[in-house]
Amino acid sequence: MPYLKTLIAGPFGTNCYLVGADDTDKVVLIDAPPDCRDQVARTLRQDKKTLAALLITHPHFDHTVDTGLFASDGIPVYAHAEAEEGIRKPDTLGLIPFPPQGIPEEREIHRLAGGDEIESAGLKIRCFDVPGHSNGSLAFYIPDLKACFVGDVLFQGSIGRTDLPGGDFGVISDSIRNVLYVLSDDTRIYPGHGPQTTVGDEKRGNPFVRG
Repeated sequence: MPYLKTLIAGPFGTNCYLVGADDTDKVVLIDAPPDCRDQVARTLRQDKKTLAALLITHPHFDHTVDTGLFASDGIPVYAHAEAEEGIRKPDTLGLIPFPPQGIPEEREIHRLAGGDEIESAGLKIRCFDVPGHSNGSLAFYIPDLKACFVGDVLFQGSIGRTDLPGGDFGVISDSIRNVLYVLSDDTRIYPGHGPQTTVGDEKRGNPFVRG
């Protein structure tokens, strides 16, 4: 069975995910919320896994604050080009009083865009552009798992906020309908907050964007 674990960290209960193929001890981490590093390290030790890469879905600080810690450990970081500034210099959006540490300039961020495909931890990972919640938003689709990691674009029964910089209801609706809802109904959706869901369930029941 493929390896997939959900960890929850930070003041906003942000999900991050450890994912890998069943024939390797390597895993990728999707998103790096505040205070996740120690939890990730414990889980890797317990399960005898090693971290191969960190993938960032979007630049909001509650998904990126620990990125610099992983980068300092030599873990390759991947994100949309438009997310790089927010990762390096996090904006707390007025939600916490002090800005957290970003990733220093000397640490490279590997730039991704929709249509790219990368291979890591024995997985082929397709990148989809999904703007509307923020600029620089990517969803990571893993065909072998029928799983899509969507950041804060789509939730169980809801969608991402559109009142923050880069947010737009029309744009996020298009991202959901034209990118996520074209996946098979049994594709599992792993969001940035809250429980997982499926494409079919959201197409039928999401009150904000119907399929």
